[in-house]
Amino acid sequence: MDVGTDVRRAIQAATVGELAWLDRDGRPQARPVTPLLLGDRPAVAFPYAEVGLARQLATAPDAALVVSDDRLTGRTWRPVAVAGRPRLTEDRDGALFVERLLDQELRKYPPARALIDSPLLRREHWWYLPRLIVALEVVSATAVGARVGGAGEVLAVARDDQHLYVDSVTRPDREGAEPVRVRSLAGRLPANGPAVLLGHDFSAPDLERWTPWTTRGELTDGVLAVTAAPARTALAPPLGLWRRLTRQRRLARACQDALDAAAR
Repeated sequence: MDVGTDVRRAIQAATVGELAWLDRDGRPQARPVTPLLLGDRPAVAFPYAEVGLARQLATAPDAALVVSDDRLTGRTWRPVAVAGRPRLTEDRDGALFVERLLDQELRKYPPARALIDSPLLRREHWWYLPRLIVALEVVSATAVGARVGGAGEVLAVARDDQHLYVDSVTRPDREGAEPVRVRSLAGRLPANGPAVLLGHDFSAPDLERWTPWTTRGELTDGVLAVTAAPARTALAPPLGLWRRLTRQRRLARACQDALDAAAR
């Protein structure tokens, strides 16, 4: 399916997005991502530190990329969800990423600029260029409501037909109330089934801190019977210099170990 010029422009104009998918057991999963375009296809480019997640996504029968957060967006942005079959490309030398996706990531994800914003930095941080690129073969595009200022959450539900339902929602009841009643920001009727609510916040405009949280349960007629709730629903505190350096070292080691394993 051709996602259309308006949808491509919306993804181009979005800085952050939410990726939802069904795992091997048919349960919905979700996490925030940097939305990219590989040609006409919505895509996400994971560093090799996330090889397990990327390969799990490759086996998913259904996935959806949602752009619902209106923060740091361009003029052509609008909230939309695109769904389809995920396809994984293991770009072990980073050539495809550098040629097709690097400029997009540098524009949308400021932390990448400290690692790969010049030829010298790319040689030094060579381990950050190889990517696991998950692109969607889109079968549908659906308008969703805007999460203004990042308020609200993204809902993913495993429907009875083993397909994924996604939407942007808010909680009309007070925060922390259980069970959780959800209301579609687009006025849609949510599906019933195993569900996950994804919320996230980030430091703007640097995105140095990006904290997600999820609430899980069974959704029936717009009410979520909670089985797992997050311990934290707020942005993590600022990092000191030592923690920044430690985080980068861990990322480098995880990427290098995964690349070594892939080569073997």
